[in-house]
Amino acid sequence: MLYLKGKKMHMLAAGLLLVLGLLLAGSVDTGAKIKEVSALEDPQWNMVGQVGVTHEAGWLQSMCVTDNYIVCFENTSNKDDEPDTLLAFYKNDYDENGDPVERYSLAKMVTERDYEHGNGMAYNRNTNEIIIAPHKPRDPKNMGVIYKVDGSTLMYKETVTVAEDGSRIDAVEYDAENRQYILLEKDADRDHNFVFTDEDFNELYSFQAIGADRKIVCQDFTISGDYMLLITAAQDALGDVPGLMVFSRSQEIQLANYPLYMEGIGWHEAESIAEISPGHILVGVGIQNPRSIGFFETKLQAVFKVTTSVENGDVTGGHDALDEGSDYTVSYTPDEDYELSMLSIDGVQQDIAAFPEAYTFKDLSSDHTLDVVFTEIPKFDITTTVKNGSIDDTITVRRDKDATVTYRPKEHYEMDQVLIDGEPVQDSQSCLESYDFINVQGPHHIEVRYKEIPSYQITTQVVNGTITKTQPKVYRDERFKVRYEPLEGYELSYIKVDGEWMQQIPEKKLEAYAFKNVQGPHSIVVVYQWKYMPYIIFGAFCVLALICGIIYGSYVLYTERRRKREEMIRRRIEDRLRMQRAAQRVAATKQAGPLNGGRKENGKG
Repeated sequence: MLYLKGKKMHMLAAGLLLVLGLLLAGSVDTGAKIKEVSALEDPQWNMVGQVGVTHEAGWLQSMCVTDNYIVCFENTSNKDDEPDTLLAFYKNDYDENGDPVERYSLAKMVTERDYEHGNGMAYNRNTNEIIIAPHKPRDPKNMGVIYKVDGSTLMYKETVTVAEDGSRIDAVEYDAENRQYILLEKDADRDHNFVFTDEDFNELYSFQAIGADRKIVCQDFTISGDYMLLITAAQDALGDVPGLMVFSRSQEIQLANYPLYMEGIGWHEAESIAEISPGHILVGVGIQNPRSIGFFETKLQAVFKVTTSVENGDVTGGHDALDEGSDYTVSYTPDEDYELSMLSIDGVQQDIAAFPEAYTFKDLSSDHTLDVVFTEIPKFDITTTVKNGSIDDTITVRRDKDATVTYRPKEHYEMDQVLIDGEPVQDSQSCLESYDFINVQGPHHIEVRYKEIPSYQITTQVVNGTITKTQPKVYRDERFKVRYEPLEGYELSYIKVDGEWMQQIPEKKLEAYAFKNVQGPHSIVVVYQWKYMPYIIFGAFCVLALICGIIYGSYVLYTERRRKREEMIRRRIEDRLRMQRAAQRVAATKQAGPLNGGRKENGKG
């Protein structure tokens, strides 16, 4: 039924759009909205502005709201092609430059061309275009068209045919959140349907709003979240007042039909409706006397939507019914081995350090979006090399994590150096078996070097037996056991260790000697003797003793005889000497007698 820029859709495209429409139907994504439909039953409508028309026959037909203006369509005539007028009124109490202005006062107007009846208007803020729905055109060839107008200049841009089956476009609205147009279309059977299209007016899906049998005249509609508010002309069911019908987009049904009372202005016709902000509804009214445009507003409690999305993690689900002024906290957690890398609030990136796990929307007054992206935590390689030993293969570790590399030496080797990224560890004894990388922030390399343990020679020697061979290399701290045994007929005589004779040989060392915790060179000499040797030695000793006794006895006898002989000779010599001395005295006496006068020898007379 709808086609793109005046060209008929191919059958394939139509089929694809039909499938897409079926998928989208019933799952509309809507934002801020009126909290309760029942609030529209009897709201307080307040006149906030009134301005005269620019042409004596001019009449308000439709209205839309842009970022800065309330744009009204003043229809000059339905009978000729006299140009119509677009009027822009200030939406805020400041203009687009921030200067103060009077709200609802006229800002600008353009009278350029005839837009037919101009029954409905919508503003597309994504393209800054105003769309005008002409209602029933005078020229049949304009059936099913809409007009595009520049949102800033209010100047005409182009005419686009969106329906070619005899349907007419009575009203139009734009859903900026979903980037969709919603057309109120009256088909050839005079049924009113809501038709949802993309921004190029390709139909997505539709549902019937009002059947032809109800004979209801539709004026204009607006959307508030999931709700669609449609103004109708006076209905019998409501008396002589216009109506406000409420539809649900997601349910595709009518929810309510309320009277729309605008009091104190005489005869009037509610022509258009727009939502200025969530819950803030504005109705444009054509006033008969004086011929003018009136603005009536009501403020209802609104609820807002927080939409969330997450990559590589979990986030608490969005919520589509949050009360105005409330706070709402969204929490988010990453998948394993992922971390927060981006937090966007309403398209603006935030400081993730300030909101590492959650973000709170405070004093809600509009819809919000929260987008979270978790990215994989970087991984770094810890490469390894070893000399004279074995070590773990390359380890891959996540940033901020710890990793342990283990290693061990070859037999008879010991720690020499541990180098981390080429720099030696000062105390390599503290990491003899493993090294811990703490809070890894980048790649690393570990090199472990082992050196040979010092070794010493154990020299062995045996006499009359066998012994463990001399061991030229016994490593420090090791234990080396020397075993020995005698030849047949021999027995252990003595053991000499490192040059020292063992004074007493324990029984456990009769067959082996162990050098424990070797810290230097050692030697051991084991001597065995013939087991009968003690007896031979004893016999020899006895014979020798006998011989010695005989010799000693002979020596004593010989010495005694010699002594006696020498004593006898001495006595003989002494006797001979006495005799000689006696003789000498006699001779001397004889010679001295006459000379001394007869004195006796020795002084005696």
